[in-house]
Amino acid sequence: MIYKLSNDAGREAIEKEFGIPFRYPNLYRPNPVINGFHETNLSVVTMEEPKVITFAIWGLMPQNFKEDWHIFQEYTNSLNVTSVELNSVDWMKDSFTQRRCLIIVNGFYTYLLENGNTYGYHIQQASKKPFYLAGTYNRLEDGFLCTALMVNRTHPFISKYHNISNLAPVIVSKENAPTWLQKESPKEGLSNIINHPQQLDLIAEAVPSRFFQREKSLFTSEQRI
Repeated sequence: MIYKLSNDAGREAIEKEFGIPFRYPNLYRPNPVINGFHETNLSVVTMEEPKVITFAIWGLMPQNFKEDWHIFQEYTNSLNVTSVELNSVDWMKDSFTQRRCLIIVNGFYTYLLENGNTYGYHIQQASKKPFYLAGTYNRLEDGFLCTALMVNRTHPFISKYHNISNLAPVIVSKENAPTWLQKESPKEGLSNIINHPQQLDLIAEAVPSRFFQREKSLFTSEQRI
C-alpha cells in the first residue's frame, strides 16, 4: 500500500502541465511529503468538474458521511482501494461508477525490505513533472470531497523498489485521463487503464530515513478547504 505522496510542483507548473486551472489557486500549497495518516488534502480533478482542479481529503468515506475523518479511519483504512473492493463493498460501488477522479502528484514513496532493513524510495517522472494517479471520491454531508488512491499489482519497475506490498498506485497518462473521467466510458476501457496502464518514464531516488524523521515535526492536520 502507499501512504505517502509528494506534490511539490508549483501551481503554475501544474496548471500548465494539465491545461486546467485551480478553482481555489490561493489555497494550493506544495508539499514534498503528503502523509496519509494525517488528515490532509490532495489536488484532484473530478468527473463532476473535469475542467478545474479542486481539493479532496485523503481517505475515502461513505457518500454523505456525517462524522469526522478520524472516527472513520479508526474503523477502516481507506487511503488505498482496490478494484475488487470498489466492485464488492456496497458503499464503495457507486464511487467507482459515478465518482472517479484523478489525483495530481509529482511522486510517491515506496519501501524495499532487504536484509532485515527497509529502504525508502521516491518514484517520480524522469522529467520531474507532475502526473495523474487514479482515484475515486465521495461527497460528505458538509459538502467536502474525500478521495482514495486506487492501487493494483505493482509494475516490474516499481516492484524493484517496493516489496513490502504487491500493490502500487495506478498511474493514468494524460492521454487516458478523459476516458477515466467520462461517465460513459465502457468497463473494458476502465479495466484496461487499471490493469494495463500506459507507462511513464519513471525514476527512483533513494530517500534517507532521516528525511521522514525530519518531516514528522512538520506534519499538522490541515483544515478542510
